[in-house]
Amino acid sequence: MKNQWITIVLLAILLSSCELFLEPEPKNNAEAIFENLWTTFDESYGPFNERNIDWDALYRIYRPQVTASTTEEELYQTITAMLTNLDDGHVQLVAPDRRIFNANYIRNNKIDDELFNLDVIRNKYLEPGFKQLSDDGYVYGKIRGKNIGYIYFNYVADNFFIMNQFLDENLFSDGIIIDLRHNQGGDFTFGFSAFGRLTNQTRDVFQSRTKNGTGSNDFTPLHTWRLTPGGAYFNKPIIVLTDRYTISAGERSVMALMTLPNVTVMGDTTSGAHATMIGRELANGWYYTIATQNTLLFDGKSYEGIGLAPDVVVKNVLEEINNGIDRTLQYAIDSF
Repeated sequence: MKNQWITIVLLAILLSSCELFLEPEPKNNAEAIFENLWTTFDESYGPFNERNIDWDALYRIYRPQVTASTTEEELYQTITAMLTNLDDGHVQLVAPDRRIFNANYIRNNKIDDELFNLDVIRNKYLEPGFKQLSDDGYVYGKIRGKNIGYIYFNYVADNFFIMNQFLDENLFSDGIIIDLRHNQGGDFTFGFSAFGRLTNQTRDVFQSRTKNGTGSNDFTPLHTWRLTPGGAYFNKPIIVLTDRYTISAGERSVMALMTLPNVTVMGDTTSGAHATMIGRELANGWYYTIATQNTLLFDGKSYEGIGLAPDVVVKNVLEEINNGIDRTLQYAIDSF
């Protein structure tokens, strides 16, 4: 019995001590919510400099718009107006009964979104018998009437491991097309693992650092990410297709492929949102994402907010897409 009482007392002391270190619940009112979101970005957002953002100046513009009488709709409009200045595809706001807000102008307004149509590729360009995942994680096969392999990736995850099988099936092809248009991102390390057969030497791809403190210069040291050889070397000509909806891990996969001497990138410039993002929740239940890194390409430059430009610019035309013609893919096919 004595030991039980000692245990109970010790637990009581421990629990009371824990309460001293718990952060207070953020207040659920318009002013507190705005302050919480602005402060989180101030302390944790990585690419302010790359995107030429004066976050303090934006506070002076938007903070006066939020008062004790601000409605939920007014708060939503003020916050999204402020975040729009970032023009960052990695910054989103999710609120009930509203369309997901994306701070990137192109993605939020779906500009040229309809210029890519995977059904056109399946129905008009691939030979029958192509392989695919139910969620379009990958679609791959042979280009009709050509000795050219084609593979599309919708996101970056373990779906990329199909690359080994795809390469085996194209050992005697004239070359391959890797289509990363409208790639939604994911975990770029899967891409780096899958691309090991495409290089015969270790290649520096990019460097990144992550916010690790509240100060504007509080970052981890730069870490270099490398593409390393793995498996039987495949050195056929490779064309990589990109567009403005190629984002995040999709862009980092493009970075890796750009280091290869036998790769040509065609299409349009990528989104320009390279940093890893994390999620946060506000006191009213709204959810938002925030980018926390800096990324430098192998040339030592940052393309955050700019995007990766292709070697050859080819952009689809809506009228042609509606008629079953993918101009970008056709140009790639004709380039072999």
